[in-house]
Amino acid sequence: MQVSVQGRFFPAVMAGFLVIFAGCNSAKPIAGSVPVSGTVTFNGQPLEQGEVWFAPESGGKGQPATGQIKNGKFTMVTTASSPAVVAGKYKVSIISNKPFTPPKLGTPPNPNAKFEPESLIPKKYNDIKTSGLEVDVTAATSSLTFALSGE
Repeated sequence: MQVSVQGRFFPAVMAGFLVIFAGCNSAKPIAGSVPVSGTVTFNGQPLEQGEVWFAPESGGKGQPATGQIKNGKFTMVTTASSPAVVAGKYKVSIISNKPFTPPKLGTPPNPNAKFEPESLIPKKYNDIKTSGLEVDVTAATSSLTFALSGE
């Protein structure tokens, strides 16, 4: 007996895509959100690339948010359609890894190789539990600076 899931699966997938794409054309901030941007430096120099992550403090209001770092600058977004951060207290993590270089063509694969990205900053900043970074986003928040240091 062969069962076709295409009949039930395809409409659900298409409905999901329509919801996603419908939200892509509107960039309306979530109620109570604040536009947030800023800079990230490491040992006094702009961090070339990476990501800033905001996680709401437990029990606090807010929504997770992220921002791409390019040449030391970032702008936070809560969702694809909300270019802002919901006001509240957040724990912050910052990730910046060396770009991955794939092996040269014709190189045999190594079954024992484990891929672990090489962090360009101390790994403590990669986790909200160890970064020591926090921020309180209020209506007055507009620009943030994260000055990272270490070996």
